[in-house]
Amino acid sequence: MKHNPYLQAANAVSKVRTFDRKTGEPFNPMDLGPKRRSGQRSVSASKMFNSQGEINASSKADAFQKISALIDGLAEGDYQVEKRSAYDDMGHEQAQAVLKEAFSDTTSEGFRLVGQGLLNPIKEVIDYEGLARKLWAPRTVKAGEIVRYDKDPFVTAWQIAEDATTAESVVTGSYVYPPEFEITTYPSLEIKDKFRAQFDLLARVQDRARQAIEYQEDLAAMNILSAGGNQANITTNFAVLNLAALESMRYQIERHRLICDKFIIHRQEVSDLVNTVSAQVDPVTQRELIMAGYIGNILNALIVTTAGTNTYEILQPGEAKAVTSPEYLGGMPIRVELFSEPVNQFMIGNPRQGWFFYELISMCLINPAGVALGQRL
Repeated sequence: MKHNPYLQAANAVSKVRTFDRKTGEPFNPMDLGPKRRSGQRSVSASKMFNSQGEINASSKADAFQKISALIDGLAEGDYQVEKRSAYDDMGHEQAQAVLKEAFSDTTSEGFRLVGQGLLNPIKEVIDYEGLARKLWAPRTVKAGEIVRYDKDPFVTAWQIAEDATTAESVVTGSYVYPPEFEITTYPSLEIKDKFRAQFDLLARVQDRARQAIEYQEDLAAMNILSAGGNQANITTNFAVLNLAALESMRYQIERHRLICDKFIIHRQEVSDLVNTVSAQVDPVTQRELIMAGYIGNILNALIVTTAGTNTYEILQPGEAKAVTSPEYLGGMPIRVELFSEPVNQFMIGNPRQGWFFYELISMCLINPAGVALGQRL
C-alpha cells in the first residue's frame, strides 16, 4: 500500500498529551498521599509515574488511593496543566506541507483522515473547558435506548427543545423524556488560504470548531438554568457581587439540603470580587489573589467565569448563577458522539473546503431547587 504522507498530520493531531504549564515538561507530579486533617496532602520525593507512564504503586489499593488524590488535586486546581497534541511539536513549514498535500488529495481520503484526527483533541478540550459538561455529567446512550429521568410529580422540570435553544417545562408526570437536539458546526477554509496562509490552518479549524460547539452547548445550559432558576428559589439582587450576595445565593440552594457546588459569573463581576473580597481575607490569600489575578474557589464552591464581548456571549454582565453538584441537578445524555465528515462547496461554485462536525444530545434540569439566580440592580 502506498504511504500517505498526510497520515503523519492525522496521527499527530489525535495524540493528545498533558503538560505542566509551569515547567513545560510532560505532566508528572510528585507522589501524593491522602489528605490530612489540616487539609494538606503528604508529598513524597518520588514521582507519580515511572518512565513507562505507569503509576508507582506497591498494590492495587495504593494505586487507587493515588489516582483518587491525583483526580482531587486536578479538580481543586492544585496543578496547572495544559493539553497539547504531537501536531504542536511539528514545525510550521512541515505541518503546512503535510496539510496542503491532504487538502490536494483528489480522493478526499487525506482530508477525511485529518478531520477524524481533529476529533480527539476537540473532545478533550470541550470536556475540559465546556461549561455545560461541568454542570451535567454527560453519559452516552445506546442506539434505540429510551432516555428517561425520574422526577418528583410536584416539581416542574425543564428540558431543551429540539431547536437547541428553547427551555420547555415539564409539569406533570413522574418521568422526563428529554428531546434530542443537534449540535453542528462547519469550519471551512478557502482553497487559496492553504497556499498563502501564514498561520496554522489546522489550529484555526480546531479553535473555530471547538468554540462553536462549546457555545451551542453552553448557551442551552444557561437558558435552561435561567428558565428553572426561579422555580423553587428567589433571585438574589445585588449592587456589588460580594460575599453577602454569594452567600445569599448559596443559602437558596443549601436550604433544600443540597450542596452549592459552583458559582457561574460574568467576567465583569470578577472585578467586584477582587475589589471586595481582597479586604475580607487574610494577608496570605490577598497576596495569592494579587499575584494570580483570579479567585478559583469561594465559600467552598468553584467559581466558573464566562467571558466574551458580543462574541460567544452566554451570560450577560450583571448575571450570576449558583448550581448544585451534577448528580443532583439533571442530565446530559449523548445519543451520537461528536464526529466529522469532509465537506466542500465545489458543486455550488464556491472554492471552500472544510469539515462538518455533528453530535446529537439532550439536556434536562430535573431539580430546579439546585439552581439559584443573582442579578445586579
